[in-house]
Amino acid sequence: MKKKEIVLVSIMGILTIAIVLFGYKYAAGKKEALLNEGEKQTETVSEVVSSQESIVAESDTSEAYAQFLAAFAENRSNASVVDYLQYVHHHTKEVNVVFFGAVAADAAWAKSAIAGIQTDFPLENLSTSFFSYPSDSSSVYLSSQYVQEMVASNPDVIFYTIPTKTDQVVDISLVDSTQNIYKIYDEIRAALPDTLIVLVTPPPAESKMADWNSRSLDYRNYTNNLVEENAAFTVPLYDLHADFLAELTNRSETLANYMDAAGLELNETGQQLYGELFANSLRTKMVDTTAGLYVEGEKPAYTPIAPSLVVPVAPVTVTEEPVIEEEVYEAPVYQVPTYVAPTYDYVEPVVEPTVPPEEPSDPSFDQVIDGAEAVAE
Repeated sequence: MKKKEIVLVSIMGILTIAIVLFGYKYAAGKKEALLNEGEKQTETVSEVVSSQESIVAESDTSEAYAQFLAAFAENRSNASVVDYLQYVHHHTKEVNVVFFGAVAADAAWAKSAIAGIQTDFPLENLSTSFFSYPSDSSSVYLSSQYVQEMVASNPDVIFYTIPTKTDQVVDISLVDSTQNIYKIYDEIRAALPDTLIVLVTPPPAESKMADWNSRSLDYRNYTNNLVEENAAFTVPLYDLHADFLAELTNRSETLANYMDAAGLELNETGQQLYGELFANSLRTKMVDTTAGLYVEGEKPAYTPIAPSLVVPVAPVTVTEEPVIEEEVYEAPVYQVPTYVAPTYDYVEPVVEPTVPPEEPSDPSFDQVIDGAEAVAE
């Protein structure tokens, strides 16, 4: 074979190999392009399906939420505070919750309960603040600026822990304590007519039980008196004090296990239980929420409570003095005697015949005879 033919055959071989490689590469590229196109189409279909499902789910959720809001509006006189918070959040896009009164600043039980409902309900824009005055009595609340300071924060819901423990210490009467607490409530209602206020009884304090003041009262008497009075009104109330003690009974536990060493404050375990009871009340206890925000319909008129409280009046002991009747002097009536002339009847005297007297015997002779006879005997 000539040299020229050898070169030509080599060139033809190289071209053949190049064509084969190009065809293989082209086929591989085409296959990859087709696969990518298929994946894109699949992703597009998935996105469309997902979007449609999201729209359907959102539509279902919106419809369900609309039904919930409508049901709440019809039954808000007997609803939970969580339902009310959702109602407010839906209409205002945020909720401001305040803890006021005899509550510790940044109380752990309160924070944990609020965090729990934020996780379980659409309440992402919910803020919490504390206005803490645990060492002051109800009388101090009335004479201070506490309400004005709290009102400035413009809360949607206020949890007002009543200061009955301090009222025990300052030794005021049951009537004054209850009236003062309601006066504070009335003051808040007047300043914040669209705010829901929930009264909360304080947690137990073992060392204050039976530590009676001069009136033979402890904080439980003050607390229970207000709870009993509140039965006549529609003020929302969480009696967490009673709930806490009832739960200990159910668990066959003693209060000491939930108190600090001094028996004044709840320990960590006690705080946790108190928070659980509070969170459960938020979700399940039915209260009258008509005092709060009204978006539709006419809001019921409000009548202050404190002036309408029936204040028991201590019975007045009246000592009846004996009535001494004065004798009425009656002048004697003198009757003039009538003179009756005597009547004389004449009786003729009876004259008896005269008998001559017998002559007396000689007494001396008789005495002598008698004497002689006596001697003889």
